[in-house]
Amino acid sequence: MASSPTCKKRLLTDTSSPSPKRHRTDLTLEKKVQLIADSEKLPKLSQKELSLKYGIGRATVSDILKRREQYNSQFKENCESKKKRFPSSSKYGELNEAVFKWFSQARAKNIPLSGLIVHEKALQFSKELNLEEFKASNGWLESWKNRYSIGYFKVCGESADVDIESVNDYKRRVPSIVAGYHNKDIFNCDETGLFFRALPDKTLAEKRKECKGGKLAKERLTVMMCCSSVGEKLKPLVIGKARKPRCFGNINVDKLPVLWRSNKKSWMTSETFKDWIGRINSDMKKQRRHILVFLDNATSHSHDLTFSNVTLRYLPANTTSKLQPLDLGIIRAFKARYRKNMMQHLVMNIEKCKHASELTKAV
Repeated sequence: MASSPTCKKRLLTDTSSPSPKRHRTDLTLEKKVQLIADSEKLPKLSQKELSLKYGIGRATVSDILKRREQYNSQFKENCESKKKRFPSSSKYGELNEAVFKWFSQARAKNIPLSGLIVHEKALQFSKELNLEEFKASNGWLESWKNRYSIGYFKVCGESADVDIESVNDYKRRVPSIVAGYHNKDIFNCDETGLFFRALPDKTLAEKRKECKGGKLAKERLTVMMCCSSVGEKLKPLVIGKARKPRCFGNINVDKLPVLWRSNKKSWMTSETFKDWIGRINSDMKKQRRHILVFLDNATSHSHDLTFSNVTLRYLPANTTSKLQPLDLGIIRAFKARYRKNMMQHLVMNIEKCKHASELTKAV
């Protein structure tokens, strides 16, 4: 007897492959709270849309929404499910708590705190607690950050298109340019801006807390450096705004380890540059040396200068990042050392100030 259409339909249904099962998805507490928030904000998502978005069944979505108060409360109590729990009886438990308490007070003043600052403060606490074996290692810092759910955030170099062909062409010409000079007589000079009061623009902060910093301290100095290919360093030129800053006190400016100059904007000018190079030429004349100085073609570096014992050679435009030796790590090393000394100074003064802007004035 021939099969009826209904029987054929049933047979096809019974013999076809089963539909794939949905993989079980266990949402974290954070995801559940996020789902609840999605269900409340406009435009509201339906339970079907929520189930597709989070890869769970509609019944699970319904259950989560019914228990929204419970999940929100748990999320708040557990530091938004991110803060890790450690036993309070850890080896450096007292030190960790002291550092975190100090850290929280400093961040309440919107003071940016780098890992280096936390290192310095931890070492201070270790001395007070007689923890002689404590080293404030990078491993300790990572562990401390995880313990208190601390992240590294931006508080809300030069870049230019480099003509590689010009760079390569100039490199090919360098041997002929330096011909006749000993390595000790080949120098490079370059200036850099130093925001000497600027706090870090990134800070450690508790995750999911607002990340604020104080007003950016924009006071700057211009520092001109000059060194030879064998490491000889000439006296740096430092340009500030005041002819004799109040902090100099009774110091004889002429006896500073740097050559101090000033103008209204603390910038390099043609007159200042000419005076500085002239002094170098006089020194080389006394030493009976003839030196070659490579420098960039900034407008303040006058091109019409000639000296008896100093020869100036200008680098091609927009090639500083590739050809300027001082810009390939030396200036950065100087600033890193300055920042380290500054951080030590800040650590000593954080407790004495009420806000980040007050801290910068102490520099």
